[in-house]
Amino acid sequence: MRVTGEEPTGLATALALAAGDPRPCALAVAGDPGGVVHLSGGAVTAVLSPGAPDAVRVLLASGRVSEHDWSTLQHPAATGRLGPELLSRALVGPQELQVVCMMAAADAAFAMAAGRIEGCTPAATCPSPALAAPQGIAPDWLLQETERRLAALASLRTPLSPGTDRVRATPAARTSELPGARRDILRYADGRLSAGGIALLLGRGLFAVTIELSRMAGEGLVEVAAPEPAPQPHPCPQPYPQERAVADQPPPPRALGRLPLRRRGASGINDVLPLRPLAARHARPADRAP
Repeated sequence: MRVTGEEPTGLATALALAAGDPRPCALAVAGDPGGVVHLSGGAVTAVLSPGAPDAVRVLLASGRVSEHDWSTLQHPAATGRLGPELLSRALVGPQELQVVCMMAAADAAFAMAAGRIEGCTPAATCPSPALAAPQGIAPDWLLQETERRLAALASLRTPLSPGTDRVRATPAARTSELPGARRDILRYADGRLSAGGIALLLGRGLFAVTIELSRMAGEGLVEVAAPEPAPQPHPCPQPYPQERAVADQPPPPRALGRLPLRRRGASGINDVLPLRPLAARHARPADRAP
């Protein structure tokens, strides 16, 4: 886990270079979980990562946008006009939309930096984000916020990795009186999900869930679950058991000997056809009656 508070390797340099280009562009961040940074006019418009909820997920989970409203926003979302449509329908205000997009971008950058970054390269083709910050995000602020979050996590007694540490509730958590936010998190702390997975299900900020789980780990309310053992490979079964394979083989050929002796009347033909008189059997064709 990376919680040193240092700048993510390569990300700061790549952002500085991309910020000097006024054209819309995207940076592909390779690693685990990795992600994409979208820029336009030198400002960051969105940061997306599979390790953190995006702005759309946060709006839906928070109830700011209802399921009914979202069903009518599919076409604007597909055509890149989700933000203006949200504002025109007064579903969210301009400042609220800007804050939600900034927090979602900071969470995605935190997820990438707390994981593993292998490098940043310009993305030749990349679809536009469904929801972009209407006023843009300063690259310097994004980097400073990422460093601040990494340092805050590292300062805790039991810092958890937001993407790799699967957590489960301890017996102490079941007997403690906990506030609603912690109870919601513990509902999914079953040893199969990390802070990132729980944040995605709850639609809450990744950093907030990671910090809360790390504090709960320090208080003995959750613990890191041991990784599941890899399944052992099974030997390929034979198509047939050995005994059946032997039984299915044809019997060996018998050695050829003398032909069997023919016994008179063994075929039973005399029981079906009557015997002719002996004289008739030995008579010549000319002696037989016409």
